[in-house]
Amino acid sequence: MQRPQLIFEYSPALLLICALAAAGYAFLLYQKKGPWSALVNKILFGVRAVAVFIIAALLVSPIIKQLQNTTEKATYIIAVDNSKSLTEVRDSAQLQSLQNNLNQLSEELSGQDYKVERWNLEGKTDAENISFNGQSTNLTGLLNDIKSEYEGRNLGGVLLVSDGIYNLGMSPAFANYNFDINTIGIGDTLPKTDISLTSVLYNRLSYQGNKFPVIAQIQQRGFDNEQVKVSISKGGATVATEVVSLKPNNQIQEVKFLIEAKDSGYQRYIVSVERKDGELTYQNNASNAYVEVVEGKELIAIVAAAPHPDIKALKSAIETNANYELEQFVLSNYKDAERLKNNVKKFDLVILHQLPNYNKIGADFLQKLEASKTATLTINGPQTDIRTFSRENDVLNIRTTPGEYDNITAIFNPGFSSFKLSDDLQAAFDQFPPLYVPFGKYEIQPEAEVLLYQRVGNINSGYPLLIVKASADTKKAIMMGPGIWKWKLTDYANFGNNDRFDELVVKLVQYLSTKDDKRKFRVYPTKNEYLDNESIVFETEIYNDLFERVYNNKIDLTLVNEEGEEFKYDYITSESNSQYIINGLPEGVYKYNAVTVINGNTERAAGELLIKNVQLESINLTADFNLLRKVSDQTGGSFFKETEFDQLTDQLTSKAAQGIIHTNEEYLPFINLKLILILIIVFISFEWFMRKYNGSY
Repeated sequence: MQRPQLIFEYSPALLLICALAAAGYAFLLYQKKGPWSALVNKILFGVRAVAVFIIAALLVSPIIKQLQNTTEKATYIIAVDNSKSLTEVRDSAQLQSLQNNLNQLSEELSGQDYKVERWNLEGKTDAENISFNGQSTNLTGLLNDIKSEYEGRNLGGVLLVSDGIYNLGMSPAFANYNFDINTIGIGDTLPKTDISLTSVLYNRLSYQGNKFPVIAQIQQRGFDNEQVKVSISKGGATVATEVVSLKPNNQIQEVKFLIEAKDSGYQRYIVSVERKDGELTYQNNASNAYVEVVEGKELIAIVAAAPHPDIKALKSAIETNANYELEQFVLSNYKDAERLKNNVKKFDLVILHQLPNYNKIGADFLQKLEASKTATLTINGPQTDIRTFSRENDVLNIRTTPGEYDNITAIFNPGFSSFKLSDDLQAAFDQFPPLYVPFGKYEIQPEAEVLLYQRVGNINSGYPLLIVKASADTKKAIMMGPGIWKWKLTDYANFGNNDRFDELVVKLVQYLSTKDDKRKFRVYPTKNEYLDNESIVFETEIYNDLFERVYNNKIDLTLVNEEGEEFKYDYITSESNSQYIINGLPEGVYKYNAVTVINGNTERAAGELLIKNVQLESINLTADFNLLRKVSDQTGGSFFKETEFDQLTDQLTSKAAQGIIHTNEEYLPFINLKLILILIIVFISFEWFMRKYNGSY
């Protein structure tokens, strides 16, 4: 630390005036001799003068300036690839020897004044014993996390301990790092005799009764041209099999199957390759394919008075979701009108474009539609008979002057709560071109909620552009103007895709076509699919007769796997926590059943979830030391084999760690010093005591 400097906000010459003022004030007070000796009088004079001087000097605002130097020790990071692939090629004794060497290196570096930290694929860790249980390897992610954590700090270097195999993220050889990376290669670089099912390609969703493709990709080494059986089984029974001749030179070979989706729900199919004697491991000879089989798609109909570009825009957005089947009827086309008239299907949602119209096209269908309580999305336009529409709907009343329209733009209603729209979509409404809507007075009916308002120029008119209403038996939405096809084109022009437009249409369709859940008891996992190293989180909702949330109910939860094995749990909900977390379940398809009692009645909730095991670590077991050498060469580090651990230790400990000195400039006003306050109190207290002791006040 450097010697402090004294600086002033005002001229230091003012201190002389403070001293003269303090001496003058003390002289006036003690010019007359009191009931004490001359010596005491002088002491009291001096004490009062010093106390007043200190107080007056504070008004000049003296400040102490000092430079504080601190030394940041260099940090050295030992980053270990703790993935499962290492346990496939190294026994426990070899792994323990590796851990002992790393612990010894850590002690040596600490003796060289390094601050040593341990990292693994999950991040920073305090554990000295390494658990090689990582389900995947992302070396670039590990090094990027270190780079981000130590940006602008004193990082002495990184030791990466790995076999050089990665299966997530990009290669670390293509990333840039501003610190030395030494690497230790562990594992075996010699390819082993093995047959590997490298990946299984399939559709995650299929519909009951349909057939879906499954493609098994195989690689092998050491079994050129030998025949193996590739099979698919479900529930212990083989559903498909094929015998193939293995291609030489480690080529990727595809075996294609077509499987019928018979049962609904999550289905597990085991894809396996016949085992051969002499393989390195059998862990990569089989893989699971999980397919969700649904009973049927939701049926959506677009019924339009006449052709319009909006129809194609809506159709393209809806078809981005595989859960929907779409039918289209343009009633000005005689064949479409007849097809709709003879239709016997039950639609989950009907989109009406400029209906009812002045020509009464499709009037019979509209009457049947209203009676069926089917959800509807109505898009009005110049062909819409507004008076008939206003009279027959229970969402919105409109009083308009025929032939008068406004060009308006959309404003998102931030208070809309029926479903969420992304921030990108909310911002995009400002850029979407205007629509052509009827001019008039709008009256919104109770329970209706506005999603988009009309904006005329820069003014929010308060009138709805897009409005929704959910009643006890159906849901409805109304769009007051056509032309949303222009929104689709603008979305692509601005962003190179239609993500925002598609989101608006699909979420609106999902909201309208989904039936309200009126159950008082709901238990469901926060997502349908989990990895076997993830926590499974169940959310619980319990309602009273007024559909108000209630708590403190005991829940009995049972999970059953495919073999019929049961896992039982129980918990009590609370206002602060309505979730229940389960860990440690093996992979598979689980059916769950939850039971509770509400007002003396037993309520149940049921469903299913999927736990998957990602077998990335067993696909490739051949170490890649060339990758590690390249990373070290690019960053100024060195590559070592595991047998060269002593050379690594000698190199790292041959030079002491270099600390970095950080200088911090501090300004400390005198008025903030506790010592000054203490001095003032001491002087004044001493003066008061002396005056009291010598018989005065």
